[in-house]
Parts: sequence; C-alpha cells; structure tokens
Amino acid sequence: MTFRNLFLCAFSLALLLTFVGCQQAPPPEPKKDVAADMKAVDALRGQFAAAYNSGNAAAVAALYAEDGITMFANQPAVEGRQAIQTMLEGYFKEHSAKIVHTPLETQVLGDWGYERGNIAVTITPKSGKPVEDSIKYLVIVKRQPDGSWKLYRDIHNSNNPLPVAAGKKK
Repeated sequence: MTFRNLFLCAFSLALLLTFVGCQQAPPPEPKKDVAADMKAVDALRGQFAAAYNSGNAAAVAALYAEDGITMFANQPAVEGRQAIQTMLEGYFKEHSAKIVHTPLETQVLGDWGYERGNIAVTITPKSGKPVEDSIKYLVIVKRQPDGSWKLYRDIHNSNNPLPVAAGKKK
C-alpha cells in the first residue's frame, strides 16, 4: 500500500468518524405517566357528560379530534369535528338529554387509549315525554400533539330491544 493510499484511507476514516460523532442522537422518548393519562381520560369523560347534559354542541364537538368519528345508533357515521357539532346542534334543538357514564374498562397504551362502558340516558323531546335508555359504548381516545386527549372514534347503541312495529306480533 502506498503512502498516498494509506493517507486517503486514514483521512476517509477520520472524516467518517467525525461525521458520525457529530450526529445527534434522537431525543429520548418522554416517559409516559399512565396514572396521569388515566386521569386525563376520566376528565375527558366528565367534560363530555357536562357538555352533553347542558346541550352544548360546540363544547361536545371540541372534545373530538379534528378527524374524529362518531357512530350513533340508527344513523350513518358522522366524520369530522365540524360535522359532529352540526349533527349535535340539530339533535339539541329537538331534544335535551341527561347522561351518566359507568365505565367498565379503561386502558391507556402510549398515545392511544380506549374505554368501554354503559350510559344511563334520559332523552326528553322538546314536545314529548322523557324516554329512558340503557346504552353501551366504546370509545378510542388519542393523545394530541399538545399532550391533550381527544375522542378519536366513538360508537354506542342501546341495550334495549327494538320496539315491535304497531300491529305486528313477535
């Protein structure tokens, strides 16, 4: 090996080591505080119930991610925060509702979580008598870039059987 080749190899190696040494390691992943995340999901549930019980469509919709989806029983899925707000505005013009959540299972897994539970609801049409229902629900929550938690997917439906059409027997 000539002196020139040896010099080029040494120079190349030094340059490579300098380049590799100057690279910054990625920042460490922040440790997740599962207990704090569970409290945040609990708070989100409480905020949802308070906003829903007060008939505040904008406040309910604000708890969904911008690309959130809700799937109410007996209607198509509603996609996007603004569409959810519009749907709820129409609903709250015709009804008031009081809900009480009973969570059965809540898990947080990194930036995602889910909750399964039951809701006791009393729906009062603006021109009618109150109707009580028992609902089961499943929600997926997602941590947002600012660290807050939002509803990402939401589905619920009644535990009660469909009413039999008038004049028809089972």
